[in-house]
Amino acid sequence: MSENRMKATRIAITALLGFGALSAVSAMPAHAETELQALKRQVAEQQALINKLLAAQANQKAAIERIETRAAQAPTPSLIEATAKTPTQAAKSILPQGLSWYATLDVNVANTNSGYGRKFSVGSNGMTSSSLGLKADKEVTNGLHAIGELEMGVDISTGVVGSDNSAGAAGVNNYAMSSSTLNGKGSQIFSRQAYAGMGSDTFGKLTLGRQYTGSYIAAAIESNAFGPGFYGTSALLLPLIGGMPTRVNNSIVYKTPDFEGFLKGFSVWATYFAGSENNTNAPTTPTLANSNTVGSHDVTDSSGEGYDLTLFYRGPVESPLKGLSAAVSAWTVTNPYYIAQIVGQGQHQGWQAAVNYDFDVVKLYGTYVSGWYNGSGKGTGTTGVALADADGWSLSAKVPFLRDHAIIASYAKLNDKSTGVTDADGQLIGIGYTYKLFKASTLYINWGKQFNGKHASYLLNEGGDLSGSVNPENGYNPDGIMIGVNTKF
Repeated sequence: MSENRMKATRIAITALLGFGALSAVSAMPAHAETELQALKRQVAEQQALINKLLAAQANQKAAIERIETRAAQAPTPSLIEATAKTPTQAAKSILPQGLSWYATLDVNVANTNSGYGRKFSVGSNGMTSSSLGLKADKEVTNGLHAIGELEMGVDISTGVVGSDNSAGAAGVNNYAMSSSTLNGKGSQIFSRQAYAGMGSDTFGKLTLGRQYTGSYIAAAIESNAFGPGFYGTSALLLPLIGGMPTRVNNSIVYKTPDFEGFLKGFSVWATYFAGSENNTNAPTTPTLANSNTVGSHDVTDSSGEGYDLTLFYRGPVESPLKGLSAAVSAWTVTNPYYIAQIVGQGQHQGWQAAVNYDFDVVKLYGTYVSGWYNGSGKGTGTTGVALADADGWSLSAKVPFLRDHAIIASYAKLNDKSTGVTDADGQLIGIGYTYKLFKASTLYINWGKQFNGKHASYLLNEGGDLSGSVNPENGYNPDGIMIGVNTKF
């Protein structure tokens, strides 16, 4: 082969090989580039993970340093508890689960005149009664709770819890209605309330013991702008009508839950009380000759027994009647002892209607009470028996202003229509001012006056610690003023 031809052949072969290599190279980049990018992404992801772990480690170290710094500067555990809890919270926290305590302390100074000259006194139980109580509420199974309450009345001015023993055995109100006085009888420590029972949101509450009746709740709360201890309150005068049971021994109380649907806002409070008088005295029927003498044979098995039924209504929040509260009640109570004018024991009976409505600028209250005494057996009937047939009513109002201030006023009238009883009516007026010093403390100033008929001797404040008020002579009109502070815990 000539040299030129061989040279041409080499050039052709070289060109062919170069073209093949170029074709191979041009075909490789897509695959090679993909693997490279994947490798780069994996490296980037690992680097990001490493950076994240390093950052988390740095944050954890800083958090540990802050905790150690706080621990070095923190007070002792006892100091933490003392600064974190109020005394009340600290005391409640030591009680077993389901138990809680509460207290109301009311102190005042008063100046009254019941016909024997003006009397200055330091008193207790003005705006409300002073009391100390323990409540129990523990769930025993799904939706069913064991409940109870023990509440004592306390006279801060003397330290007295019970009353004197002159009325007989402690806690047994012989010859008087079981509601009796504020502080009970003898060593009746829990004179205000003492009950236990079961409660359910679905079925209501059933409790046994010494308890309030629905009638008294209606008389003292639903129908009155005044606290039940204020001079001029109808909460202690009008319950005299018909022997209204207020706080009763040996009672069974059933409270329904608030009804739903068409009856939404309604609830019922039903009370039966067996009486306490027959617990210590042998039941012996007296003769007419000795029936005016209070003695050991003047009671029967039914002495003090009675019933009370109250229907409450509170307007639901979402309804047009959200500012309305009302109650209707009725009761029957067997007299605790015989009286000379009646052969037989007789029963006190009565009913009341109470209402209040909150107009925001003023809250108005009203009540009407009617009651009578029915003698049993043959005799002279109820002639000459005070409050054997009586009725009464009251109007009161509360006007709040400047958020923490309020003016309150009340008027009540009692009409004794009993046969053989003349000019024994009573009228009661009162005004007051309250100022909320703190969240649970209220300053109050209160004045009241009782107007008695010629043959009436109603007290300025019928019950409780009278703060200087004593029984006036017939026809005298007692009056009084008090200044005090009421604090709830």
